[in-house]
Order: sequence, then structure tokens, then C-alpha cells
Amino acid sequence: MSFEKAKAYLQEKGLDDHIIVLEESSATVAEAVKIINDAIAIPCTACRYCVEGCPKQIAIPDYFALYNADRQSVNHLFSIQQTYYDNLAQTHGRASECIGCRKCERSCPQHLPIVDDLKRVAATFETAG
Repeated sequence: MSFEKAKAYLQEKGLDDHIIVLEESSATVAEAVKIINDAIAIPCTACRYCVEGCPKQIAIPDYFALYNADRQSVNHLFSIQQTYYDNLAQTHGRASECIGCRKCERSCPQHLPIVDDLKRVAATFETAG
């Protein structure tokens, strides 16, 4: 139900005082959505269209999910995402092995800059630190 439909329903039922709560709740939900969306560094939906044509067999959506989780992590002493990345990289190409052919970008329905994002992933998980 849209906000306008909910508002009209409340007015129809004589519940005008609930409209203020509805408006406040809608603003709070909108703010929460913005915070969550801003926290997602790479907005990949994991459709996996990019994976099939990758000549280096890079686990692109998996690496992006690990990168996002790492960015959202509050524990900076140990990164479980680093461990998962290292394990995935044993059977898939590493992010730094991307040759920049952009086959993945041509098949991405989100039109993400995958090659550039893989560089960010590599900088996060493949640098000694």
C-alpha cells in the first residue's frame, strides 16, 4: 500500500490523528533506507551474469559481497571476509587478476563499473597488512 493510499484510508476511517504517526514513520523508514543504501559500497545484486564470460573465472559477486561486508564490519582486528576471500581465491581468479576485458560490464544489468570495483576489492584483500 502506498503512503497516499494509507493516508486516504486513515482519513476515510476518521483516524486523522494516525496520519501524523504514519508521516513520522515514513520519514524514519526513508532515512533508514538511505543509511543502508549508503553503507553498500558496491550495489551488486549477485545476479551472476558477469561470472559466466569472465576469462579469469573471478568470483565477482562473491568478492563484492565480501567487500561490502568488510566495509560494514565493526571488528577491524580480524576480518572473516579476508579468510573467505583467501579461500575463494584458491579456486577462482583473484580480483587483481582481472585483465580489464570488460565482458562482465557488458553483461551487468546494473551497469556497474566492475573492473574499477575489482581494483577496490584487490586493494582491500590483497595488500599485506
